[in-house]
Amino acid sequence: MGAAVKQSSRQFHLALLLALATAWAEAAFDPMAPPTTSATAAAVPQDSTLAWIRMNGRQSIAWYGGAAVRVGDAVNGGRVSAIREDHIVISGKGGSRTIYLLERMH
Repeated sequence: MGAAVKQSSRQFHLALLLALATAWAEAAFDPMAPPTTSATAAAVPQDSTLAWIRMNGRQSIAWYGGAAVRVGDAVNGGRVSAIREDHIVISGKGGSRTIYLLERMH
């Protein structure tokens, strides 16, 4: 009976470790995933910086002003009219402006 208890204990510990490892893997932070928007994001003061761009044809997306934006989305009194590898273009009644991913050298 002692061997059966040891075997049962090993199986329990193995199952526990597997469950913990699986839960950790599901909750692990993915640095390549784009930031998600949440209800709390609106409470954070927004800025007008372009943090990143992910090019994928018509599905291209950029992180601008604290939110994920796509072509056609309304931002700062205009709409995103283009997403390129290093910048986005915002167009509105007053014309268009380009927001670069990296600060341009003068």
